[in-house]
Amino acid sequence: MDRLAMVAAAALVAAVGGDDGSGGPLFRILQDGRWGFIDAAGRVVIQPRFERAERFSEGLAAVQDGETRGYVDRTGALVLLPRYQPAATLHRRFADGRAVVKEGQRYGYIDRGGRLVIPARYLAAEDFSEGLAMVCDERTCGYVDRSGRGVLGPGFMGGQPVKEGLAVAVLAMSMGRQRVALHDLRRGRVPGEFEGAGERSEGLVPVRLAGRWGFLDVEGRGAITPRFAAAGEFHGGLAPVTEEASGRCGYVDRRGVLVIPARFRACRPFSGHLARVDLAETETDRERPAFVDARGAVAFSGDALTPRFDSAEDFHEGLAAVGLGGEPALAGSGTLLGYVDEQGRYVWRPAE
Repeated sequence: MDRLAMVAAAALVAAVGGDDGSGGPLFRILQDGRWGFIDAAGRVVIQPRFERAERFSEGLAAVQDGETRGYVDRTGALVLLPRYQPAATLHRRFADGRAVVKEGQRYGYIDRGGRLVIPARYLAAEDFSEGLAMVCDERTCGYVDRSGRGVLGPGFMGGQPVKEGLAVAVLAMSMGRQRVALHDLRRGRVPGEFEGAGERSEGLVPVRLAGRWGFLDVEGRGAITPRFAAAGEFHGGLAPVTEEASGRCGYVDRRGVLVIPARFRACRPFSGHLARVDLAETETDRERPAFVDARGAVAFSGDALTPRFDSAEDFHEGLAAVGLGGEPALAGSGTLLGYVDEQGRYVWRPAE
């Protein structure tokens, strides 16, 4: 078994094994200018006391408490204080048991014990996904495994996270255009080069050819002919696409049939049973976030709830973050952050 196939097999075992075996997802909240965490029912699990906080990943969440920046567990206990610099304002999330840290002007990776298991020798480093991470030095980029060994590349200008055993490597970039190659960790390189590609999902990957988007199957064969201005990932048998003529988006099935008509200004892939769309009529109208079901019917919209939300993120672990006065990611900078469930009920109302 070659090195790429071994990485793919290990990633499959890890995926089957689940995330962290905890008692359920936790969601960050902002209350009186401090960050804490709730469960999916809206119960406060970790009292708001942090100056900053990121989402939980693999049972740990990066937080800042005064000058202290580290990781807390599900009880709110500070269980890891890396001796290395955070790679961003806060420490980066753990993925595949690794988190990016900074030492001087270089990036490396620590394990969950805080040990530097991949030396800080890169100018750029991305999070791990399915056992591989994209890293770059002064000359080139490539994928490394959890031990830091190069397994794909170098020779790339960048790349996307590995999904369903597929790596999308950027070969060239110029004037907003890309030239990419697809590498299947089990089968090897997919024949041909493309003008762009998304992440593989449900066995299909969106690709751009001659200025239009379509989909390839796991063998690299055309599954849906390129004819769209944009295309996203499949979830629940549906994928968002944008029609070239109208500039509006809808959803196709695996045959390429537009089963939800292209009537939205923007569309996101399905997450859970719902997909986020923008109901705005024209390009100059304000955003009108809403969620639709697999038939294309509006399950609920920001305008229909009290308080009204004017921005939203995709559903994650059963809840969607929503914002009042700005994007949820800007909470703490004037945006009020809340959470809704798939029935369109607030489990946490937007609050500062």
